[in-house]
Amino acid sequence: MKLIPMRFMGYEWHHNPGEITFECGKSVAERLVPYDVSQIQQTGRKNMVIKGTGELYGEDCLKQFERLLELFKRGGAGVLAIENIEPLFAVFESVKILGTPKENVLGYGFVFREVMEEKESGKKTAHTAQNGESMWDISYKYNIVIDELMRLNPQIKRPDTVPEGEVIRLC
Repeated sequence: MKLIPMRFMGYEWHHNPGEITFECGKSVAERLVPYDVSQIQQTGRKNMVIKGTGELYGEDCLKQFERLLELFKRGGAGVLAIENIEPLFAVFESVKILGTPKENVLGYGFVFREVMEEKESGKKTAHTAQNGESMWDISYKYNIVIDELMRLNPQIKRPDTVPEGEVIRLC
């Protein structure tokens, strides 16, 4: 089975991270009422935090890390697409080298933080793919389930590769 590579803002990981964790939480406040039970109030969901570690392989592993570092320094929010997880809008919060680099292997860690912003309504009927855009990006942008988007566009064989200028049906 071939896994779809993790992607963020046009950067594609050559090897998916070895470990990824998702931290989800809610804002909860407890109000103590004298001589009564306390009351709990949920004030909403916190932004999810996605952390991971992995290794970059090959003679160019340091250059791979430098490209990852450039992506981090560029800043901004974009769609984070991870195999078997619904794409989400996120910012690249941190990146670091883990351990001592070895010949042709470099360990790294990263943190992304979800950005809960409004998605576009699904009122458009088509979208023209931009350079570096994936079906995951389009799925997130228009709030369409990836399976439905792939069904509507049988000419697209892999959700991670969409030719620039390709017209994607949205409904």
